Amino acid sequence: MVKSFNMEMNIAKAIGILAIVAGHTQWSIFGDLFRTYSWHVPLFFFISGYFFSLPILLDSAFVKNIILYLKKYIYKYILPFYYYHWFYGLVVLLIYLLTHKLYGVLPTIKLLILAPIDSTPFAFNAPNWFLYQLAISLFCFSVLILIFQKTKLKVIYTFGIFLSFAILAILLSPADFQLCHGLKQVVIKILISLFYIYMGYLYKNFLESKIKYDMKTLSIVLIAQALFIIIFNNATNLDLKWARLHHNISALVSPLLGIYFVIFISKLFVPLVKQNSLVDKIGRNTLHIMANHVFVMFLLDLSILYIDGKFVLSEWPKAVLGAYYKMYKYKFFYTFCSLIICTYVGEVLNFTGKLIKNKFEVLKNRKLPVKEPSLQPRDVPTAP
Repeated sequence: MVKSFNMEMNIAKAIGILAIVAGHTQWSIFGDLFRTYSWHVPLFFFISGYFFSLPILLDSAFVKNIILYLKKYIYKYILPFYYYHWFYGLVVLLIYLLTHKLYGVLPTIKLLILAPIDSTPFAFNAPNWFLYQLAISLFCFSVLILIFQKTKLKVIYTFGIFLSFAILAILLSPADFQLCHGLKQVVIKILISLFYIYMGYLYKNFLESKIKYDMKTLSIVLIAQALFIIIFNNATNLDLKWARLHHNISALVSPLLGIYFVIFISKLFVPLVKQNSLVDKIGRNTLHIMANHVFVMFLLDLSILYIDGKFVLSEWPKAVLGAYYKMYKYKFFYTFCSLIICTYVGEVLNFTGKLIKNKFEVLKNRKLPVKEPSLQPRDVPTAP
């Protein structure tokens, strides 16, 4: 079955990645009402759940289906993650050898292979923690959904289970919004992300046709979000990278309110956005934008330093997130230039990947043996 392209969700992805890039230059695309760090990462987990599909042969072997999902997530997320992880490990090493400036830590075998489980040690690769986590969370979600389908568990019970996971994640997270490390961090991120993935899955399969996108519902969402801001103030933000969750219900509700608002905007723009337009391409290349925008911002920083005549090592950025040269003046330049550059980097990489894949397919077909036609007449019985 050929999947139809969903422009609405593609626009939502474009809005989400814009929010992530903007957040790294210290501004919020929706201002203080929908604060960037309260909804942008949950949005991508939600969209992943929206596009989650059960295997066509649901009655086939359970283990076989699990292996199929595992292969899918390794190919789609883990391999691209490691390509970029190793590339930026090399970039960090080269910059250090040439300038003695260290962005993150120097690469080692352990850091190149095992560190991504709970951290991304190379500064230019910092946002890519999401790709690794998404693969882990989607695999866990796949296993759970297959179990629930086999046992024919009702939707109300599955919702209760995933909600319990989210509440447990909040309770496990350190008090006072402190950083979390190691296995505990991994567990918290899995538990809370499973809830967001499930909400996307629930929305697609049961709620999409029931939820209204009109001014009345939007007003209710805006009022609810305003109340959350008044009641919890800054305690509506999330830091899923370090498993930092405030000990209140904002992690359960505020992301969903933000996601509703994003989808509302997406629906408005669907008639205006054409396939292969810039917005469409941004939505299609969120993985490459996520992976590369920090390094591109770093290069833009160096370019501005050069133009201003300050291209000396002492002026190079000491950090690569939120500490760019004259960011108060150039924050929109950093945001939109890096967004566009990374989009077309993604376009080139996707085109190159398809070209290489097609070449391999041609070579593979050439090597297939050609069967010789049988010379024996069809009406003559074969010899015993």
